[in-house]
Amino acid sequence: AAHHEAAENNEAEMMAVMMAAAKINAPHKQFAEAVGTWDAVMAFYMGPDAEPLKTTMVVERSVELGGRVMVDHWRGDMMGAPFEGISRTGYDNVKQQYWSTWTDNMSTSVLMMRGEIDAETDALVMTGEAINPMTNQPYISRSVGKSVSPGVEEMQMYEDHGDGEYLSMSFTITKRAP
Repeated sequence: AAHHEAAENNEAEMMAVMMAAAKINAPHKQFAEAVGTWDAVMAFYMGPDAEPLKTTMVVERSVELGGRVMVDHWRGDMMGAPFEGISRTGYDNVKQQYWSTWTDNMSTSVLMMRGEIDAETDALVMTGEAINPMTNQPYISRSVGKSVSPGVEEMQMYEDHGDGEYLSMSFTITKRAP
């Protein structure tokens, strides 16, 4: 009987831990507030001293998995070709940090990043490792994103290929009225 009771207590404890890990918290609620259509104005830099390549895109933002994951579906034009990209952003209650993935139709790889809100700047700062397809060598990718006003967000992406960090992309997205 004691073994059965211990197993029941262990099961109850496991269930409580799982429920806490899956709970919808403040970061997840912010994802739901961001659902809608956004217009993006973007600049890409092919290297540290390159002139920016500019483009616009439309971002359809939704939430999945009961509000636990924000999904951004990007569509537009990149250097004269149709562009499509998908980002997924979540908040890991266990690690107490944000995570994101990025995939697009100009690559077959995935960029995975993790990070937190910077207390001083209120920006979400995330880092991850990517592979340079030209050299097959890893490099560090860092993003800094924040809400600059209701319905307006900015993000800068930086790359470091071992010789110092440079701005590789920046964008502003503005939420359309419903």
